[in-house]
Amino acid sequence: MGRRAAAARRTPPQAAADRQAVELATRLGKMLRDGRRRRRLTQAQACALAGLSQSTWSQLELGRDGRYTLATWNRAATAVGSSLRAYLERTSAADAPRDAVHLRHQELVIRVAKPGGWKALPEELIDREARTSRAADVVLRRGREYAIKEIWDWFDDLGAALRDWTRRLEALERYAIARMVGDEPLPRTSGCWVVRSTERTRRLVHEHRALLRARFPGSGHAWLRALTDPRTPMPAETALLWISTDGTRLFPARLG
Repeated sequence: MGRRAAAARRTPPQAAADRQAVELATRLGKMLRDGRRRRRLTQAQACALAGLSQSTWSQLELGRDGRYTLATWNRAATAVGSSLRAYLERTSAADAPRDAVHLRHQELVIRVAKPGGWKALPEELIDREARTSRAADVVLRRGREYAIKEIWDWFDDLGAALRDWTRRLEALERYAIARMVGDEPLPRTSGCWVVRSTERTRRLVHEHRALLRARFPGSGHAWLRALTDPRTPMPAETALLWISTDGTRLFPARLG
């Protein structure tokens, strides 16, 4: 009776907001189910990863209740390799695209690489068989050279990002080979992480510098030369580059 009485007292805008909450929950539920299936997880396995009861998980996938907390949704999203993103329309923070900072960083990478003779392919889908649909941030091509630039504004799971990086390099190689013509030589593939140089990310990189040095043994200086000079070959080893917090400059990361 309490819920019915509260519903009866709702104003029209409140009722519309509640209906929209259910619609949002329904869409999120479908995305959550798709994400779980792509990862080949049962509901029991997924809710164990999220620390949620199976009844809660089932209700989330059904999307019939818009009252679950953001923390609950984000736990569920994380369990399927995703994360929750939200914004408020027609507010001052929504004047620019939600990913405005990320777009600015992609623009910088493309602009820096142009003098080096690179053709930029932003948001290129390099692996159509992947369980997740996230495209490569920027793929650069110069003749037989293919470079992937993955841009990180921040990390919520560094280990998962490193595992995904290996898969992306393998996908880039397949992508490049698929574009060979006739008997031309095999393409060369490599890439870089481009990480926003905030206090948090610098501290994280410092704390895990041995791990990152093993995964990114290449020279950031060599990569910057290759990006800006058409006569400098692309380095074979991957490297890590910093991007300034104002999004105007790339510079090498020191992992020694």
